[in-house]
Parts: sequence; structure tokens; C-alpha cells
Amino acid sequence: MNYMVLAVVALFAIMGAVVGWRRATANIEDPPGKYDFPGGMTRREHLRILAHKHRKWRIPITLAYATASGAAGFAILMVYAVFIRR
Repeated sequence: MNYMVLAVVALFAIMGAVVGWRRATANIEDPPGKYDFPGGMTRREHLRILAHKHRKWRIPITLAYATASGAAGFAILMVYAVFIRR
């Protein structure tokens, strides 16, 4: 594999990982269902449970974003190689 292709795919993957990490961390700090807590528990307990749930999913979300953006970078390079560059 050409080093330039590898560098572009790695750059896309790193940018995607940063975006994924920031999105997953934003859900920990401000969870989507923070005002809709069940009646049998306190608001603090509910926020702790939500934060734990979002912390558990932070790494898989980051890896999914990195993988998807790396594949998108490779697809962009393929489109460039097939259709634009002649």
C-alpha cells in the first residue's frame, strides 16, 4: 500500500476518533435523559447511572467513528483515483 494512501486514511481515522470521543464525552456531561428520571430513585442516582452507561459506551463509539471515517477517507481516495484522475 502506498504511504500516501496510508497517511490519508490514518488522518481521516484520527479526525474521526477525535469527533467520536467528543460526542461520547458530551453525553456523559449532559446526558439526553437527565430530566426524565424514574419516580423510585433520586435525581443524583439517575444521573450517576446515566453517566456510567455513557462512560461504558465511550470507547466503542470512538472506535466506530474512527473506523467509519477511515473507510470514508479510503472511499474518497478511490473515487479520486477512478473518476477524477485519469
